[in-house]
Formats: sequence, C-alpha cells, structure tokens
Amino acid sequence: MAARGEAPRGLSAAELAAVSSELQAWLGAIVLEAAPLAQPVGAEDLLLVLQQPSGERRKAFLHVALGGTRARVTLTARRFTADAFQRGPARDLLQRDLANATLHHIGHTAGERRCTFGFHTQHGDRRLVVELFGARGLWALLDAEGRCTVLSRPVETAVRTLRLHDPYVPPPVQGDVRSDDDVRFAPPVLPAIDAFFAPLDDHASTQRDHDSLLRAAQRALHKASAKAKGVGQQLADTGRAGALRAEADLMLAYAHTVRRGAVQMTVPDWERDGEERTIALDPSKPVVMQSQALYEKARRLDDGRDMAEQRLAEAEATIAVLQPIHAALSALSPVAPDLIEQLAHHRQSLQRLGALPKAPAPPKPPGRAHHEDPADNVRRFVSAEGYPIWVGRNNEQNDRLTMRLAKGNDLWLHVGGNRPGSHVVIRLPKNKTASLETLLDAATLAVHFSKVRGESRIEVVYTQKKHVRKPKGLPAGAVVPAQTKTITVLRDEARLQRLLSSASEPDTP
Repeated sequence: MAARGEAPRGLSAAELAAVSSELQAWLGAIVLEAAPLAQPVGAEDLLLVLQQPSGERRKAFLHVALGGTRARVTLTARRFTADAFQRGPARDLLQRDLANATLHHIGHTAGERRCTFGFHTQHGDRRLVVELFGARGLWALLDAEGRCTVLSRPVETAVRTLRLHDPYVPPPVQGDVRSDDDVRFAPPVLPAIDAFFAPLDDHASTQRDHDSLLRAAQRALHKASAKAKGVGQQLADTGRAGALRAEADLMLAYAHTVRRGAVQMTVPDWERDGEERTIALDPSKPVVMQSQALYEKARRLDDGRDMAEQRLAEAEATIAVLQPIHAALSALSPVAPDLIEQLAHHRQSLQRLGALPKAPAPPKPPGRAHHEDPADNVRRFVSAEGYPIWVGRNNEQNDRLTMRLAKGNDLWLHVGGNRPGSHVVIRLPKNKTASLETLLDAATLAVHFSKVRGESRIEVVYTQKKHVRKPKGLPAGAVVPAQTKTITVLRDEARLQRLLSSASEPDTP
C-alpha cells in the first residue's frame, strides 16, 4: 500500500509493469462492455468489462483513468450505473469493435508509462494503447493497420499530431520516467492501487459536488435578492397612485382656466391649504385628456400592487430559505464525516426551490424511431464517426426513407445526373452537421447502391432532408431536392468494405 499522507501521483513505469504482469491472468477474457466514462468531466476515463469464458465466468472491471495525479490502469471494485457512461459516436464505435472481443495480449515497454491491450474481434485484430504520461494522458483504439479508430482526444503538440484515422505513432520518450524500484504498492498490486486511488476519486467527486451546490445556492440567492429589490421598487411606484390622482383632480378642476397650448398650469393645492402648485403640461394635448391619462396610470399601479406584494413575499420567503442553505454549504468542512449525507440533503432543498438545472431527459433507446413501420427494413450502416447511414432497398422504400423516416436535419444523398440509385440518409443529432469523412462514407454507399457502381469517379448530390419535396403525381422513388451541393467520390475499396462490414443486417447487394 502507498505510504499514508504521500502526495497523490499517477502510476510510475515500474508500477504499470506490475499491473501488466498481474493482468496476464485475464488473457482469454471476453469484452462485455467498452465505454468512455462521463465522470469526472474532462478526464476521459475508459471502462472495459471483462468476463472469463469458462469456469466461474467471473467479471472484472478494467478502469483506465487519465489525468495527471490520478493516472492509472487497474481492476476496480467500483460499480458504475448506466448514467456513468458517455453516449455518442466514441462509445458506439468502441462497443462495435470490442463487444465480444477476446483479450489475447497485454504488453508494457520497460521504463515507459505506456501499455497496450490486444484483442481478437470479428472485425480483425484491434489494439488499445494507453498513455499515462502528461497532464491529460491518452487512450487510442487501433485497427489492424495501426490507424486510430477511436481516440480519447486528438493530439496536436510541437512533437506529435494524432487524429482519427492517423497511424498511431508514440511520442518521444518522456522526461518523467521513474526508476524501476519506484513501486508504492505491494503485491497483489491491482487491489492495492484501486484501494489507494478510489477514495481520492470519491473525495474529488464529493468536492466537485459541493462546489456545484454552493455555486447553485449563490446564483439562486442572487436571483431572489435581485427580484426582491426590483419588486420593492415597483411597489414604491404603486405608492404614487394617490399623488397621481390628486394631480389629475387639480388638472380636471381647473382645466377651464388653462389656455390652449399652455406648457404648465398654476393652481391652488387643496391639500396644502391653497398653496399654489405648478403642473407641467403637454401643449399638444387637452388638459382633460392629460388628467384622464393620469387616472389610468394610477389605476394600473393599484392593479399591480397585489401582484407585486405577492411576488415580493415569494422572493423574501425564498431568500429566507436560501440564506441558511448557502451559509451551511459555505461552512461545510471537506472532511466532515457526514459530508455526503449533508450534500444530499442540501441538494434536495435546492431542487425543491428550482435552484438546480433539471436533469436531462433519458436518451431514447437506439434503434428504430417510434413512428417507424417494422416493414421499413432499410439497409443500416455506421460511418467512421459512428453516425447511422440508412439506404433504401427499392423505389417504394426510398420514398418511405426520405419522406417518413428521415428528419429535417438529416442529410439526403443520391448519385448525380438523374441516374438510378438508392436514397441515402445520414441520421444526425439536432444541430449537428456531418464531417467530410461521414459525407464521403454516405456518398460511397450512394454510389455502391446505384446503377453506376464500379465507375472510378462519380458525383453525388446532397442536401438537408427538409429541402427534399415529393410533388403530387411523381412516381415512387422520385423526389425534387433543392439547395443541393455536390461531392465527388473516388473509388475506395477499403472505405466500402469498412462500411459494408458495419451493416447491422449484412447485405449481399
């Protein structure tokens, strides 16, 4: 076990070598799940769920933690709920490539804080490279040719550039390599490493939770105080209703004494024992009309008084509840024995007050949209970035795909020159656009499922689905696209085979 009170730091090269050695016992394990973790935000952690293929069929949770002082690779006793996993193309690609893969190799280069995991998959061999050095670390899934198919993050530094589909090249040897005898954990190191780092992660998570709640309480208190101040000023205005009526009474009583176009009138004020009072006038309007406007303004002020008093009471009540919550959170010790319970209590209070953002709606399960007919069995592929690409099988299905299943933000593609071919749709999340790589993937499929398949250079038109119309009387499969653009597709057998192998229901065209 690491020495108590020692400053946290990531695994050394020697410790990583010990981890690699103990993990050899899991060679032959099957990958049940592979997914990036959503927490900590920005840390880009990765979790692999492994299962032994025979015997007790035990499971193990391999945690790759990136980021400076918490960098490690180990088996963890922590269990993650469904909301702990990130959603998106990275997870989809990891799961597609590694689900049911067999772990056949674990390697570590002496003196380096870098290790590799080799997998046999239905798509060919895959390698997972883990780098623990640097402030952020890195993991990358490589295909059989050594190209990066999934990355924890792109790299662009003075010594290395690494993006999706680039061949993986390790960086120069780092200067933070530690000596081989720098091992803080006694064997078995895997449980010792997990026992050392897990509480540090829990503590950091609790601190982030505390800071988040404190900021929420501060924002809510500031908002309620500003509301109380504003409503208080509004109530001060309602107190002017009586004065406005008194002024309107004087204007109406002495209107007959004022010449047309006067800019002011001087009259005896009854409430001041007849003392003269000068009232400014609008020379463009009759005095009677001006007095009526003052009566109307006074009425509106009176009408708003009850509402303003109610809003002020609500704001003051909110402040009365928020102030002790804010004070308690400000005074809460990070080492309080019941810190988690107190944070949970304050979170509930802030949620009841509406001071915390609403939890996002659970994502819709992948697969067919709720309005999709089971008969709409379009061809389904996945782009290199993980976006679904759907292809119609015949003219009738082309119509259903384009006019029923596709959404307005989706991209629609078809071979150019009015030549026969399938409709192709890239399914995109709201407010997202397709990259050139995804566009080329879809255009390649548009060419493959057309009458011009096999030509070396073909133009494909594309536009957003919302710009595709189906005028009455057109035959099945015929549509009228607008605001189209053109992309030129060169024959790329490797790209085509990758796409065809991604089909959820393999087709033989």
